[in-house]
Amino acid sequence: MLAQLQQFAKAAGLTGVTGTVRINKAGCLDQCEHGPVVVIYPEGTWYGNVMPKDAEEIVVEHLVGGRLVERLRLSDECVNTKSCPHRTA
Repeated sequence: MLAQLQQFAKAAGLTGVTGTVRINKAGCLDQCEHGPVVVIYPEGTWYGNVMPKDAEEIVVEHLVGGRLVERLRLSDECVNTKSCPHRTA
């Protein structure tokens, strides 16, 4: 998925010397139950269960268009909380 995000962001002119987007790899970010995850900063939008086929939609809709990809967005009750219903005991 990392490669796909990088590919689509580059094609959209968002990366490189004049770009405003940095895409890098990280661990599960304490969200393993939602993995793989993508986080968009500075606003802190979390996407969960992201697959390579979702990369283009995230770049086009969110990074270029400024629109959240609601079907992938993690709710606030799930991000970095012990009360997430997806978290196993």
